Amino acid sequence: MSRLLELANKFDVKIVEDAAHALPSTHNGEIVGTLGDITVYSFYANKTITTGEGGMVVTNNKEIADRIKIMRLHGINRDVFDRFTSKKPNWYYEVVAPGFKYNMMDMCAALGIHQLKKANKLREQRESIAQRYNQAFNNLPVVVPQIANPDDIHSWHIYALQLELDKLSISRDEFIELLSDKGIGTSVHYIPLHRMPYWKDQFYLEDDMFPKSSKIADRVVSLPNYASMTEEEVSYVIDSVRGVIEGHQLT
Repeated sequence: MSRLLELANKFDVKIVEDAAHALPSTHNGEIVGTLGDITVYSFYANKTITTGEGGMVVTNNKEIADRIKIMRLHGINRDVFDRFTSKKPNWYYEVVAPGFKYNMMDMCAALGIHQLKKANKLREQRESIAQRYNQAFNNLPVVVPQIANPDDIHSWHIYALQLELDKLSISRDEFIELLSDKGIGTSVHYIPLHRMPYWKDQFYLEDDMFPKSSKIADRVVSLPNYASMTEEEVSYVIDSVRGVIEGHQLT
């Protein structure tokens, strides 16, 4: 973000942050959401806090904020809810833009308010699990998540492990299958866009055009890391991962 902000200032362009997984992390001591011109959070069911579905846009630009308020609700130039709660005659409104139906339901917002109060506690629980993983895997042929600035706060939304495949007799996909046999759910974050059929076919993309992302995509796997995991569940994941890797480590 520091390098992007430097470029943005140099060329006078706006920065829109995709911070879907970032709440409540920091960058160089500043809370993510206060860095660029607009920041977008996701509150989907598996994010750092959830409203079930939906998200939030934050900005310190009043003009942008007013525009967002209009576009989120059919392009209406005043809050529709006020029309039905005002004590004064307030029925008149105007559609001033081709807007959308992007407003969050009150039930979801009520859930989100209470989730927000727990955001730091949930993050600390995920960090504790990540630290246990790091300590347990530091002598295995894997790459644990790297911390760019130890003084910053990491959201630990995802714990992504990279397998050193040249030191193992199994592939990443086989590793996933072996953990699945033990009842451990994993995922891949993320399959790169150049491997998605639409982008691949539309723009004739190949792996050799993106060697670094292709390499990482073949070796990365996300382990369970969520705030409600018990000590026993974390230990079981650790023992299972170590057992699979040690059982297929090349000598």
